[in-house]
Amino acid sequence: MKKINILRFLFTTALFSSLVIITSCNDDDVDLGSKVKPVLTSSTTTFTAKEGDVVTLDFTLDKAINKPIQYRLVMLDESTATDLEDYSIPGCRSNDPDCVAIEENGGPVGYIFEIPAYTTSYSVDISLLNDLDIESTENLKLKVVSNRTLLGTVGDLVFDINIENSSDLVIDLNWSGTFDDGGTTVDNCDLDMDLELIDSDGNYIDFSYSNCPEQLTLSTSMPDGTYYLDVSLWTTSGYSQPINIPASVTFNKPGIPLVETENVSSYFPMDQGGLDDGNSNAIITFEITKVGHTFTITNPDNQVVFQGRIAKRTGNRVNLKK
Repeated sequence: MKKINILRFLFTTALFSSLVIITSCNDDDVDLGSKVKPVLTSSTTTFTAKEGDVVTLDFTLDKAINKPIQYRLVMLDESTATDLEDYSIPGCRSNDPDCVAIEENGGPVGYIFEIPAYTTSYSVDISLLNDLDIESTENLKLKVVSNRTLLGTVGDLVFDINIENSSDLVIDLNWSGTFDDGGTTVDNCDLDMDLELIDSDGNYIDFSYSNCPEQLTLSTSMPDGTYYLDVSLWTTSGYSQPINIPASVTFNKPGIPLVETENVSSYFPMDQGGLDDGNSNAIITFEITKVGHTFTITNPDNQVVFQGRIAKRTGNRVNLKK
């Protein structure tokens, strides 16, 4: 009898242990969602913004799993906005062989975004780009689809983004081109030029140091007052040809039919170097006065070269009205 009872005890213990293991596995499946796929949603799908703004798409998964989940943002044909001209989406496109495995390619082309494992909230920022085109409000429609890994699902989720022209002042510094250095063709972008925007208290509002061309924006939402735009040559990177760097500064309000471009090449002779090369004169300043949506710009020679409201030119004066 004792032997039978011992056998019954061992059998019961083994059975109980197996049930615990099975139960644990099932709990793990439920918690991590390995059997029922997570569903992606978004509470806000319609936006109106202006050029230069960033639109944030906020996503929610109804549960997390222990693997990252990929989706695509697909640009619909009815969109009037143009990719990389009117907007920029982070990440790579699903037809780019450099970042997408061949077996995962196919289906509608879109930008891939990946929600990390154990995550239920995620955001994607879409940058709306400033341009000089005169155009009406543009529209971008983005449909979210599951990527081919199919670890998560999504219903009929479409974002509708209206892109309006901006009343902000957009400033570009351009010195593109090439020059000859002892028989070698050198890209002008090897020369380092910068833009800095400073308020009347000496605080830096914005700067652009690492691009070619450089660009800054003075928003109409900034306080009225006087601002200073510093245009500088940081370094010629060792080049010293007896020529002026072909630099120009363009002021524009996107969507307005007039822009003003100032040739500033005479201020930057290459053979005198930049600020970091010991030339303290390699910097000029424009003064910008802001009143509401109106910007009045005075060049380093104390001439008014741009003023925002009605399009009208008188001598050195340019009036641009919204």
